[in-house]
Amino acid sequence: MVKFRTLFAVVVFACLLAVVACAPVVPPPGPTLSGATQISAAGSYSCALVAGGAEKCWGDDYSGQLGDGTYTDSSVPVGVVGVSGATQISAGYNHSCALVAGGAVKCWGDNNYGQLGDGTTTSSSVPVGVVGVTGATTISAGGNRSCALVAGGAVKCWGDNSYGGLGDGTTTDSSVPVGVVGVSGATQISAGRNLACALVAGGAVKCWGDNNSGQLGDGTTTDSSVPVGVVGVSGATQISAGYNHTCALVAGGAVKCWGDNYYGGLGDGTTTSSSVPVGVVGVSGATKIAAGEFNSCAVVAGGAVKCWGSNGNGMLGDGTYTDSSVPVGVVGVSGATKITAGAYHVCALVAGGAMKCWGVNASGQLGDGTNTDSNVPVVVLAGT
Repeated sequence: MVKFRTLFAVVVFACLLAVVACAPVVPPPGPTLSGATQISAAGSYSCALVAGGAEKCWGDDYSGQLGDGTYTDSSVPVGVVGVSGATQISAGYNHSCALVAGGAVKCWGDNNYGQLGDGTTTSSSVPVGVVGVTGATTISAGGNRSCALVAGGAVKCWGDNSYGGLGDGTTTDSSVPVGVVGVSGATQISAGRNLACALVAGGAVKCWGDNNSGQLGDGTTTDSSVPVGVVGVSGATQISAGYNHTCALVAGGAVKCWGDNYYGGLGDGTTTSSSVPVGVVGVSGATKIAAGEFNSCAVVAGGAVKCWGSNGNGMLGDGTYTDSSVPVGVVGVSGATKITAGAYHVCALVAGGAMKCWGVNASGQLGDGTNTDSNVPVVVLAGT
């Protein structure tokens, strides 16, 4: 009996050694991203502006939108080649743009509609210069188009012009920038899926392009190839155009949204779409907003984050997968200064220039070195 027990112990010990020997070696997660000053997420990838005006992107790279000269997805940040001294970065659906020295603009990724603005429709996995743009102060990359705010508060856009998203009074695509008609004195721009908006004098908002869900906010569902005024919005300080809805940050840090509301992305406690702005309930003192594909988020007092709308993939960050037509608190985020929303994921810039992301991660867009979705925020790694 003693011999049997001894033999049994030896066998168990040998098995344990075998398991340990054959177990995969899991490396430590490595250092986390720090020193980021700007963030932008779209589609299935994310980007950040870091020290020295360099840029890093991570996630889906099918069209070269990570800008590292490859078409290989990455679950950790990789450096965009040929960009330094940048002051802003903006991620579109499958392309990205950067604002660089002298107000010039460089873009990379998918170019099927001319959204890189270099006069061609040839995609590029490295940045190319946008022709005819200097002195730009703000950029925004949308679905398959890009826009820049230039001298005098005028706006130029290029790329896909379906539904009139370039705002030049036509529906003709353009691989070089064209002027948006009827906009001057603009202070901010935001390009969504098939629309774009500008913040103009007095905090009014003008939008143009696709309006099938009322996302232009003019009380109709009629597309417009020229800017139309959003009704009932004044004193706005920020705008964000999403997939089929738009949001504005207004006086007192309140938020108003309009357009598609199928998943509660307007945040008014209903799932009824609206062609005029409605107030987001339970949000005041907000400092930043972001409209995603079917959800929206806001940075509120203390740098906390609240999100609302679709949550099928955890992009509300509250630890559940339950949609919400009213804002819910994102867990584990405080001290946030900026927020950005992609198709099904969200990222926040927090203390020290670190980043936290949550939601879908199939392409590595959360930047944590995995492809595992997360309904709570995870920390973005430093990458390469």
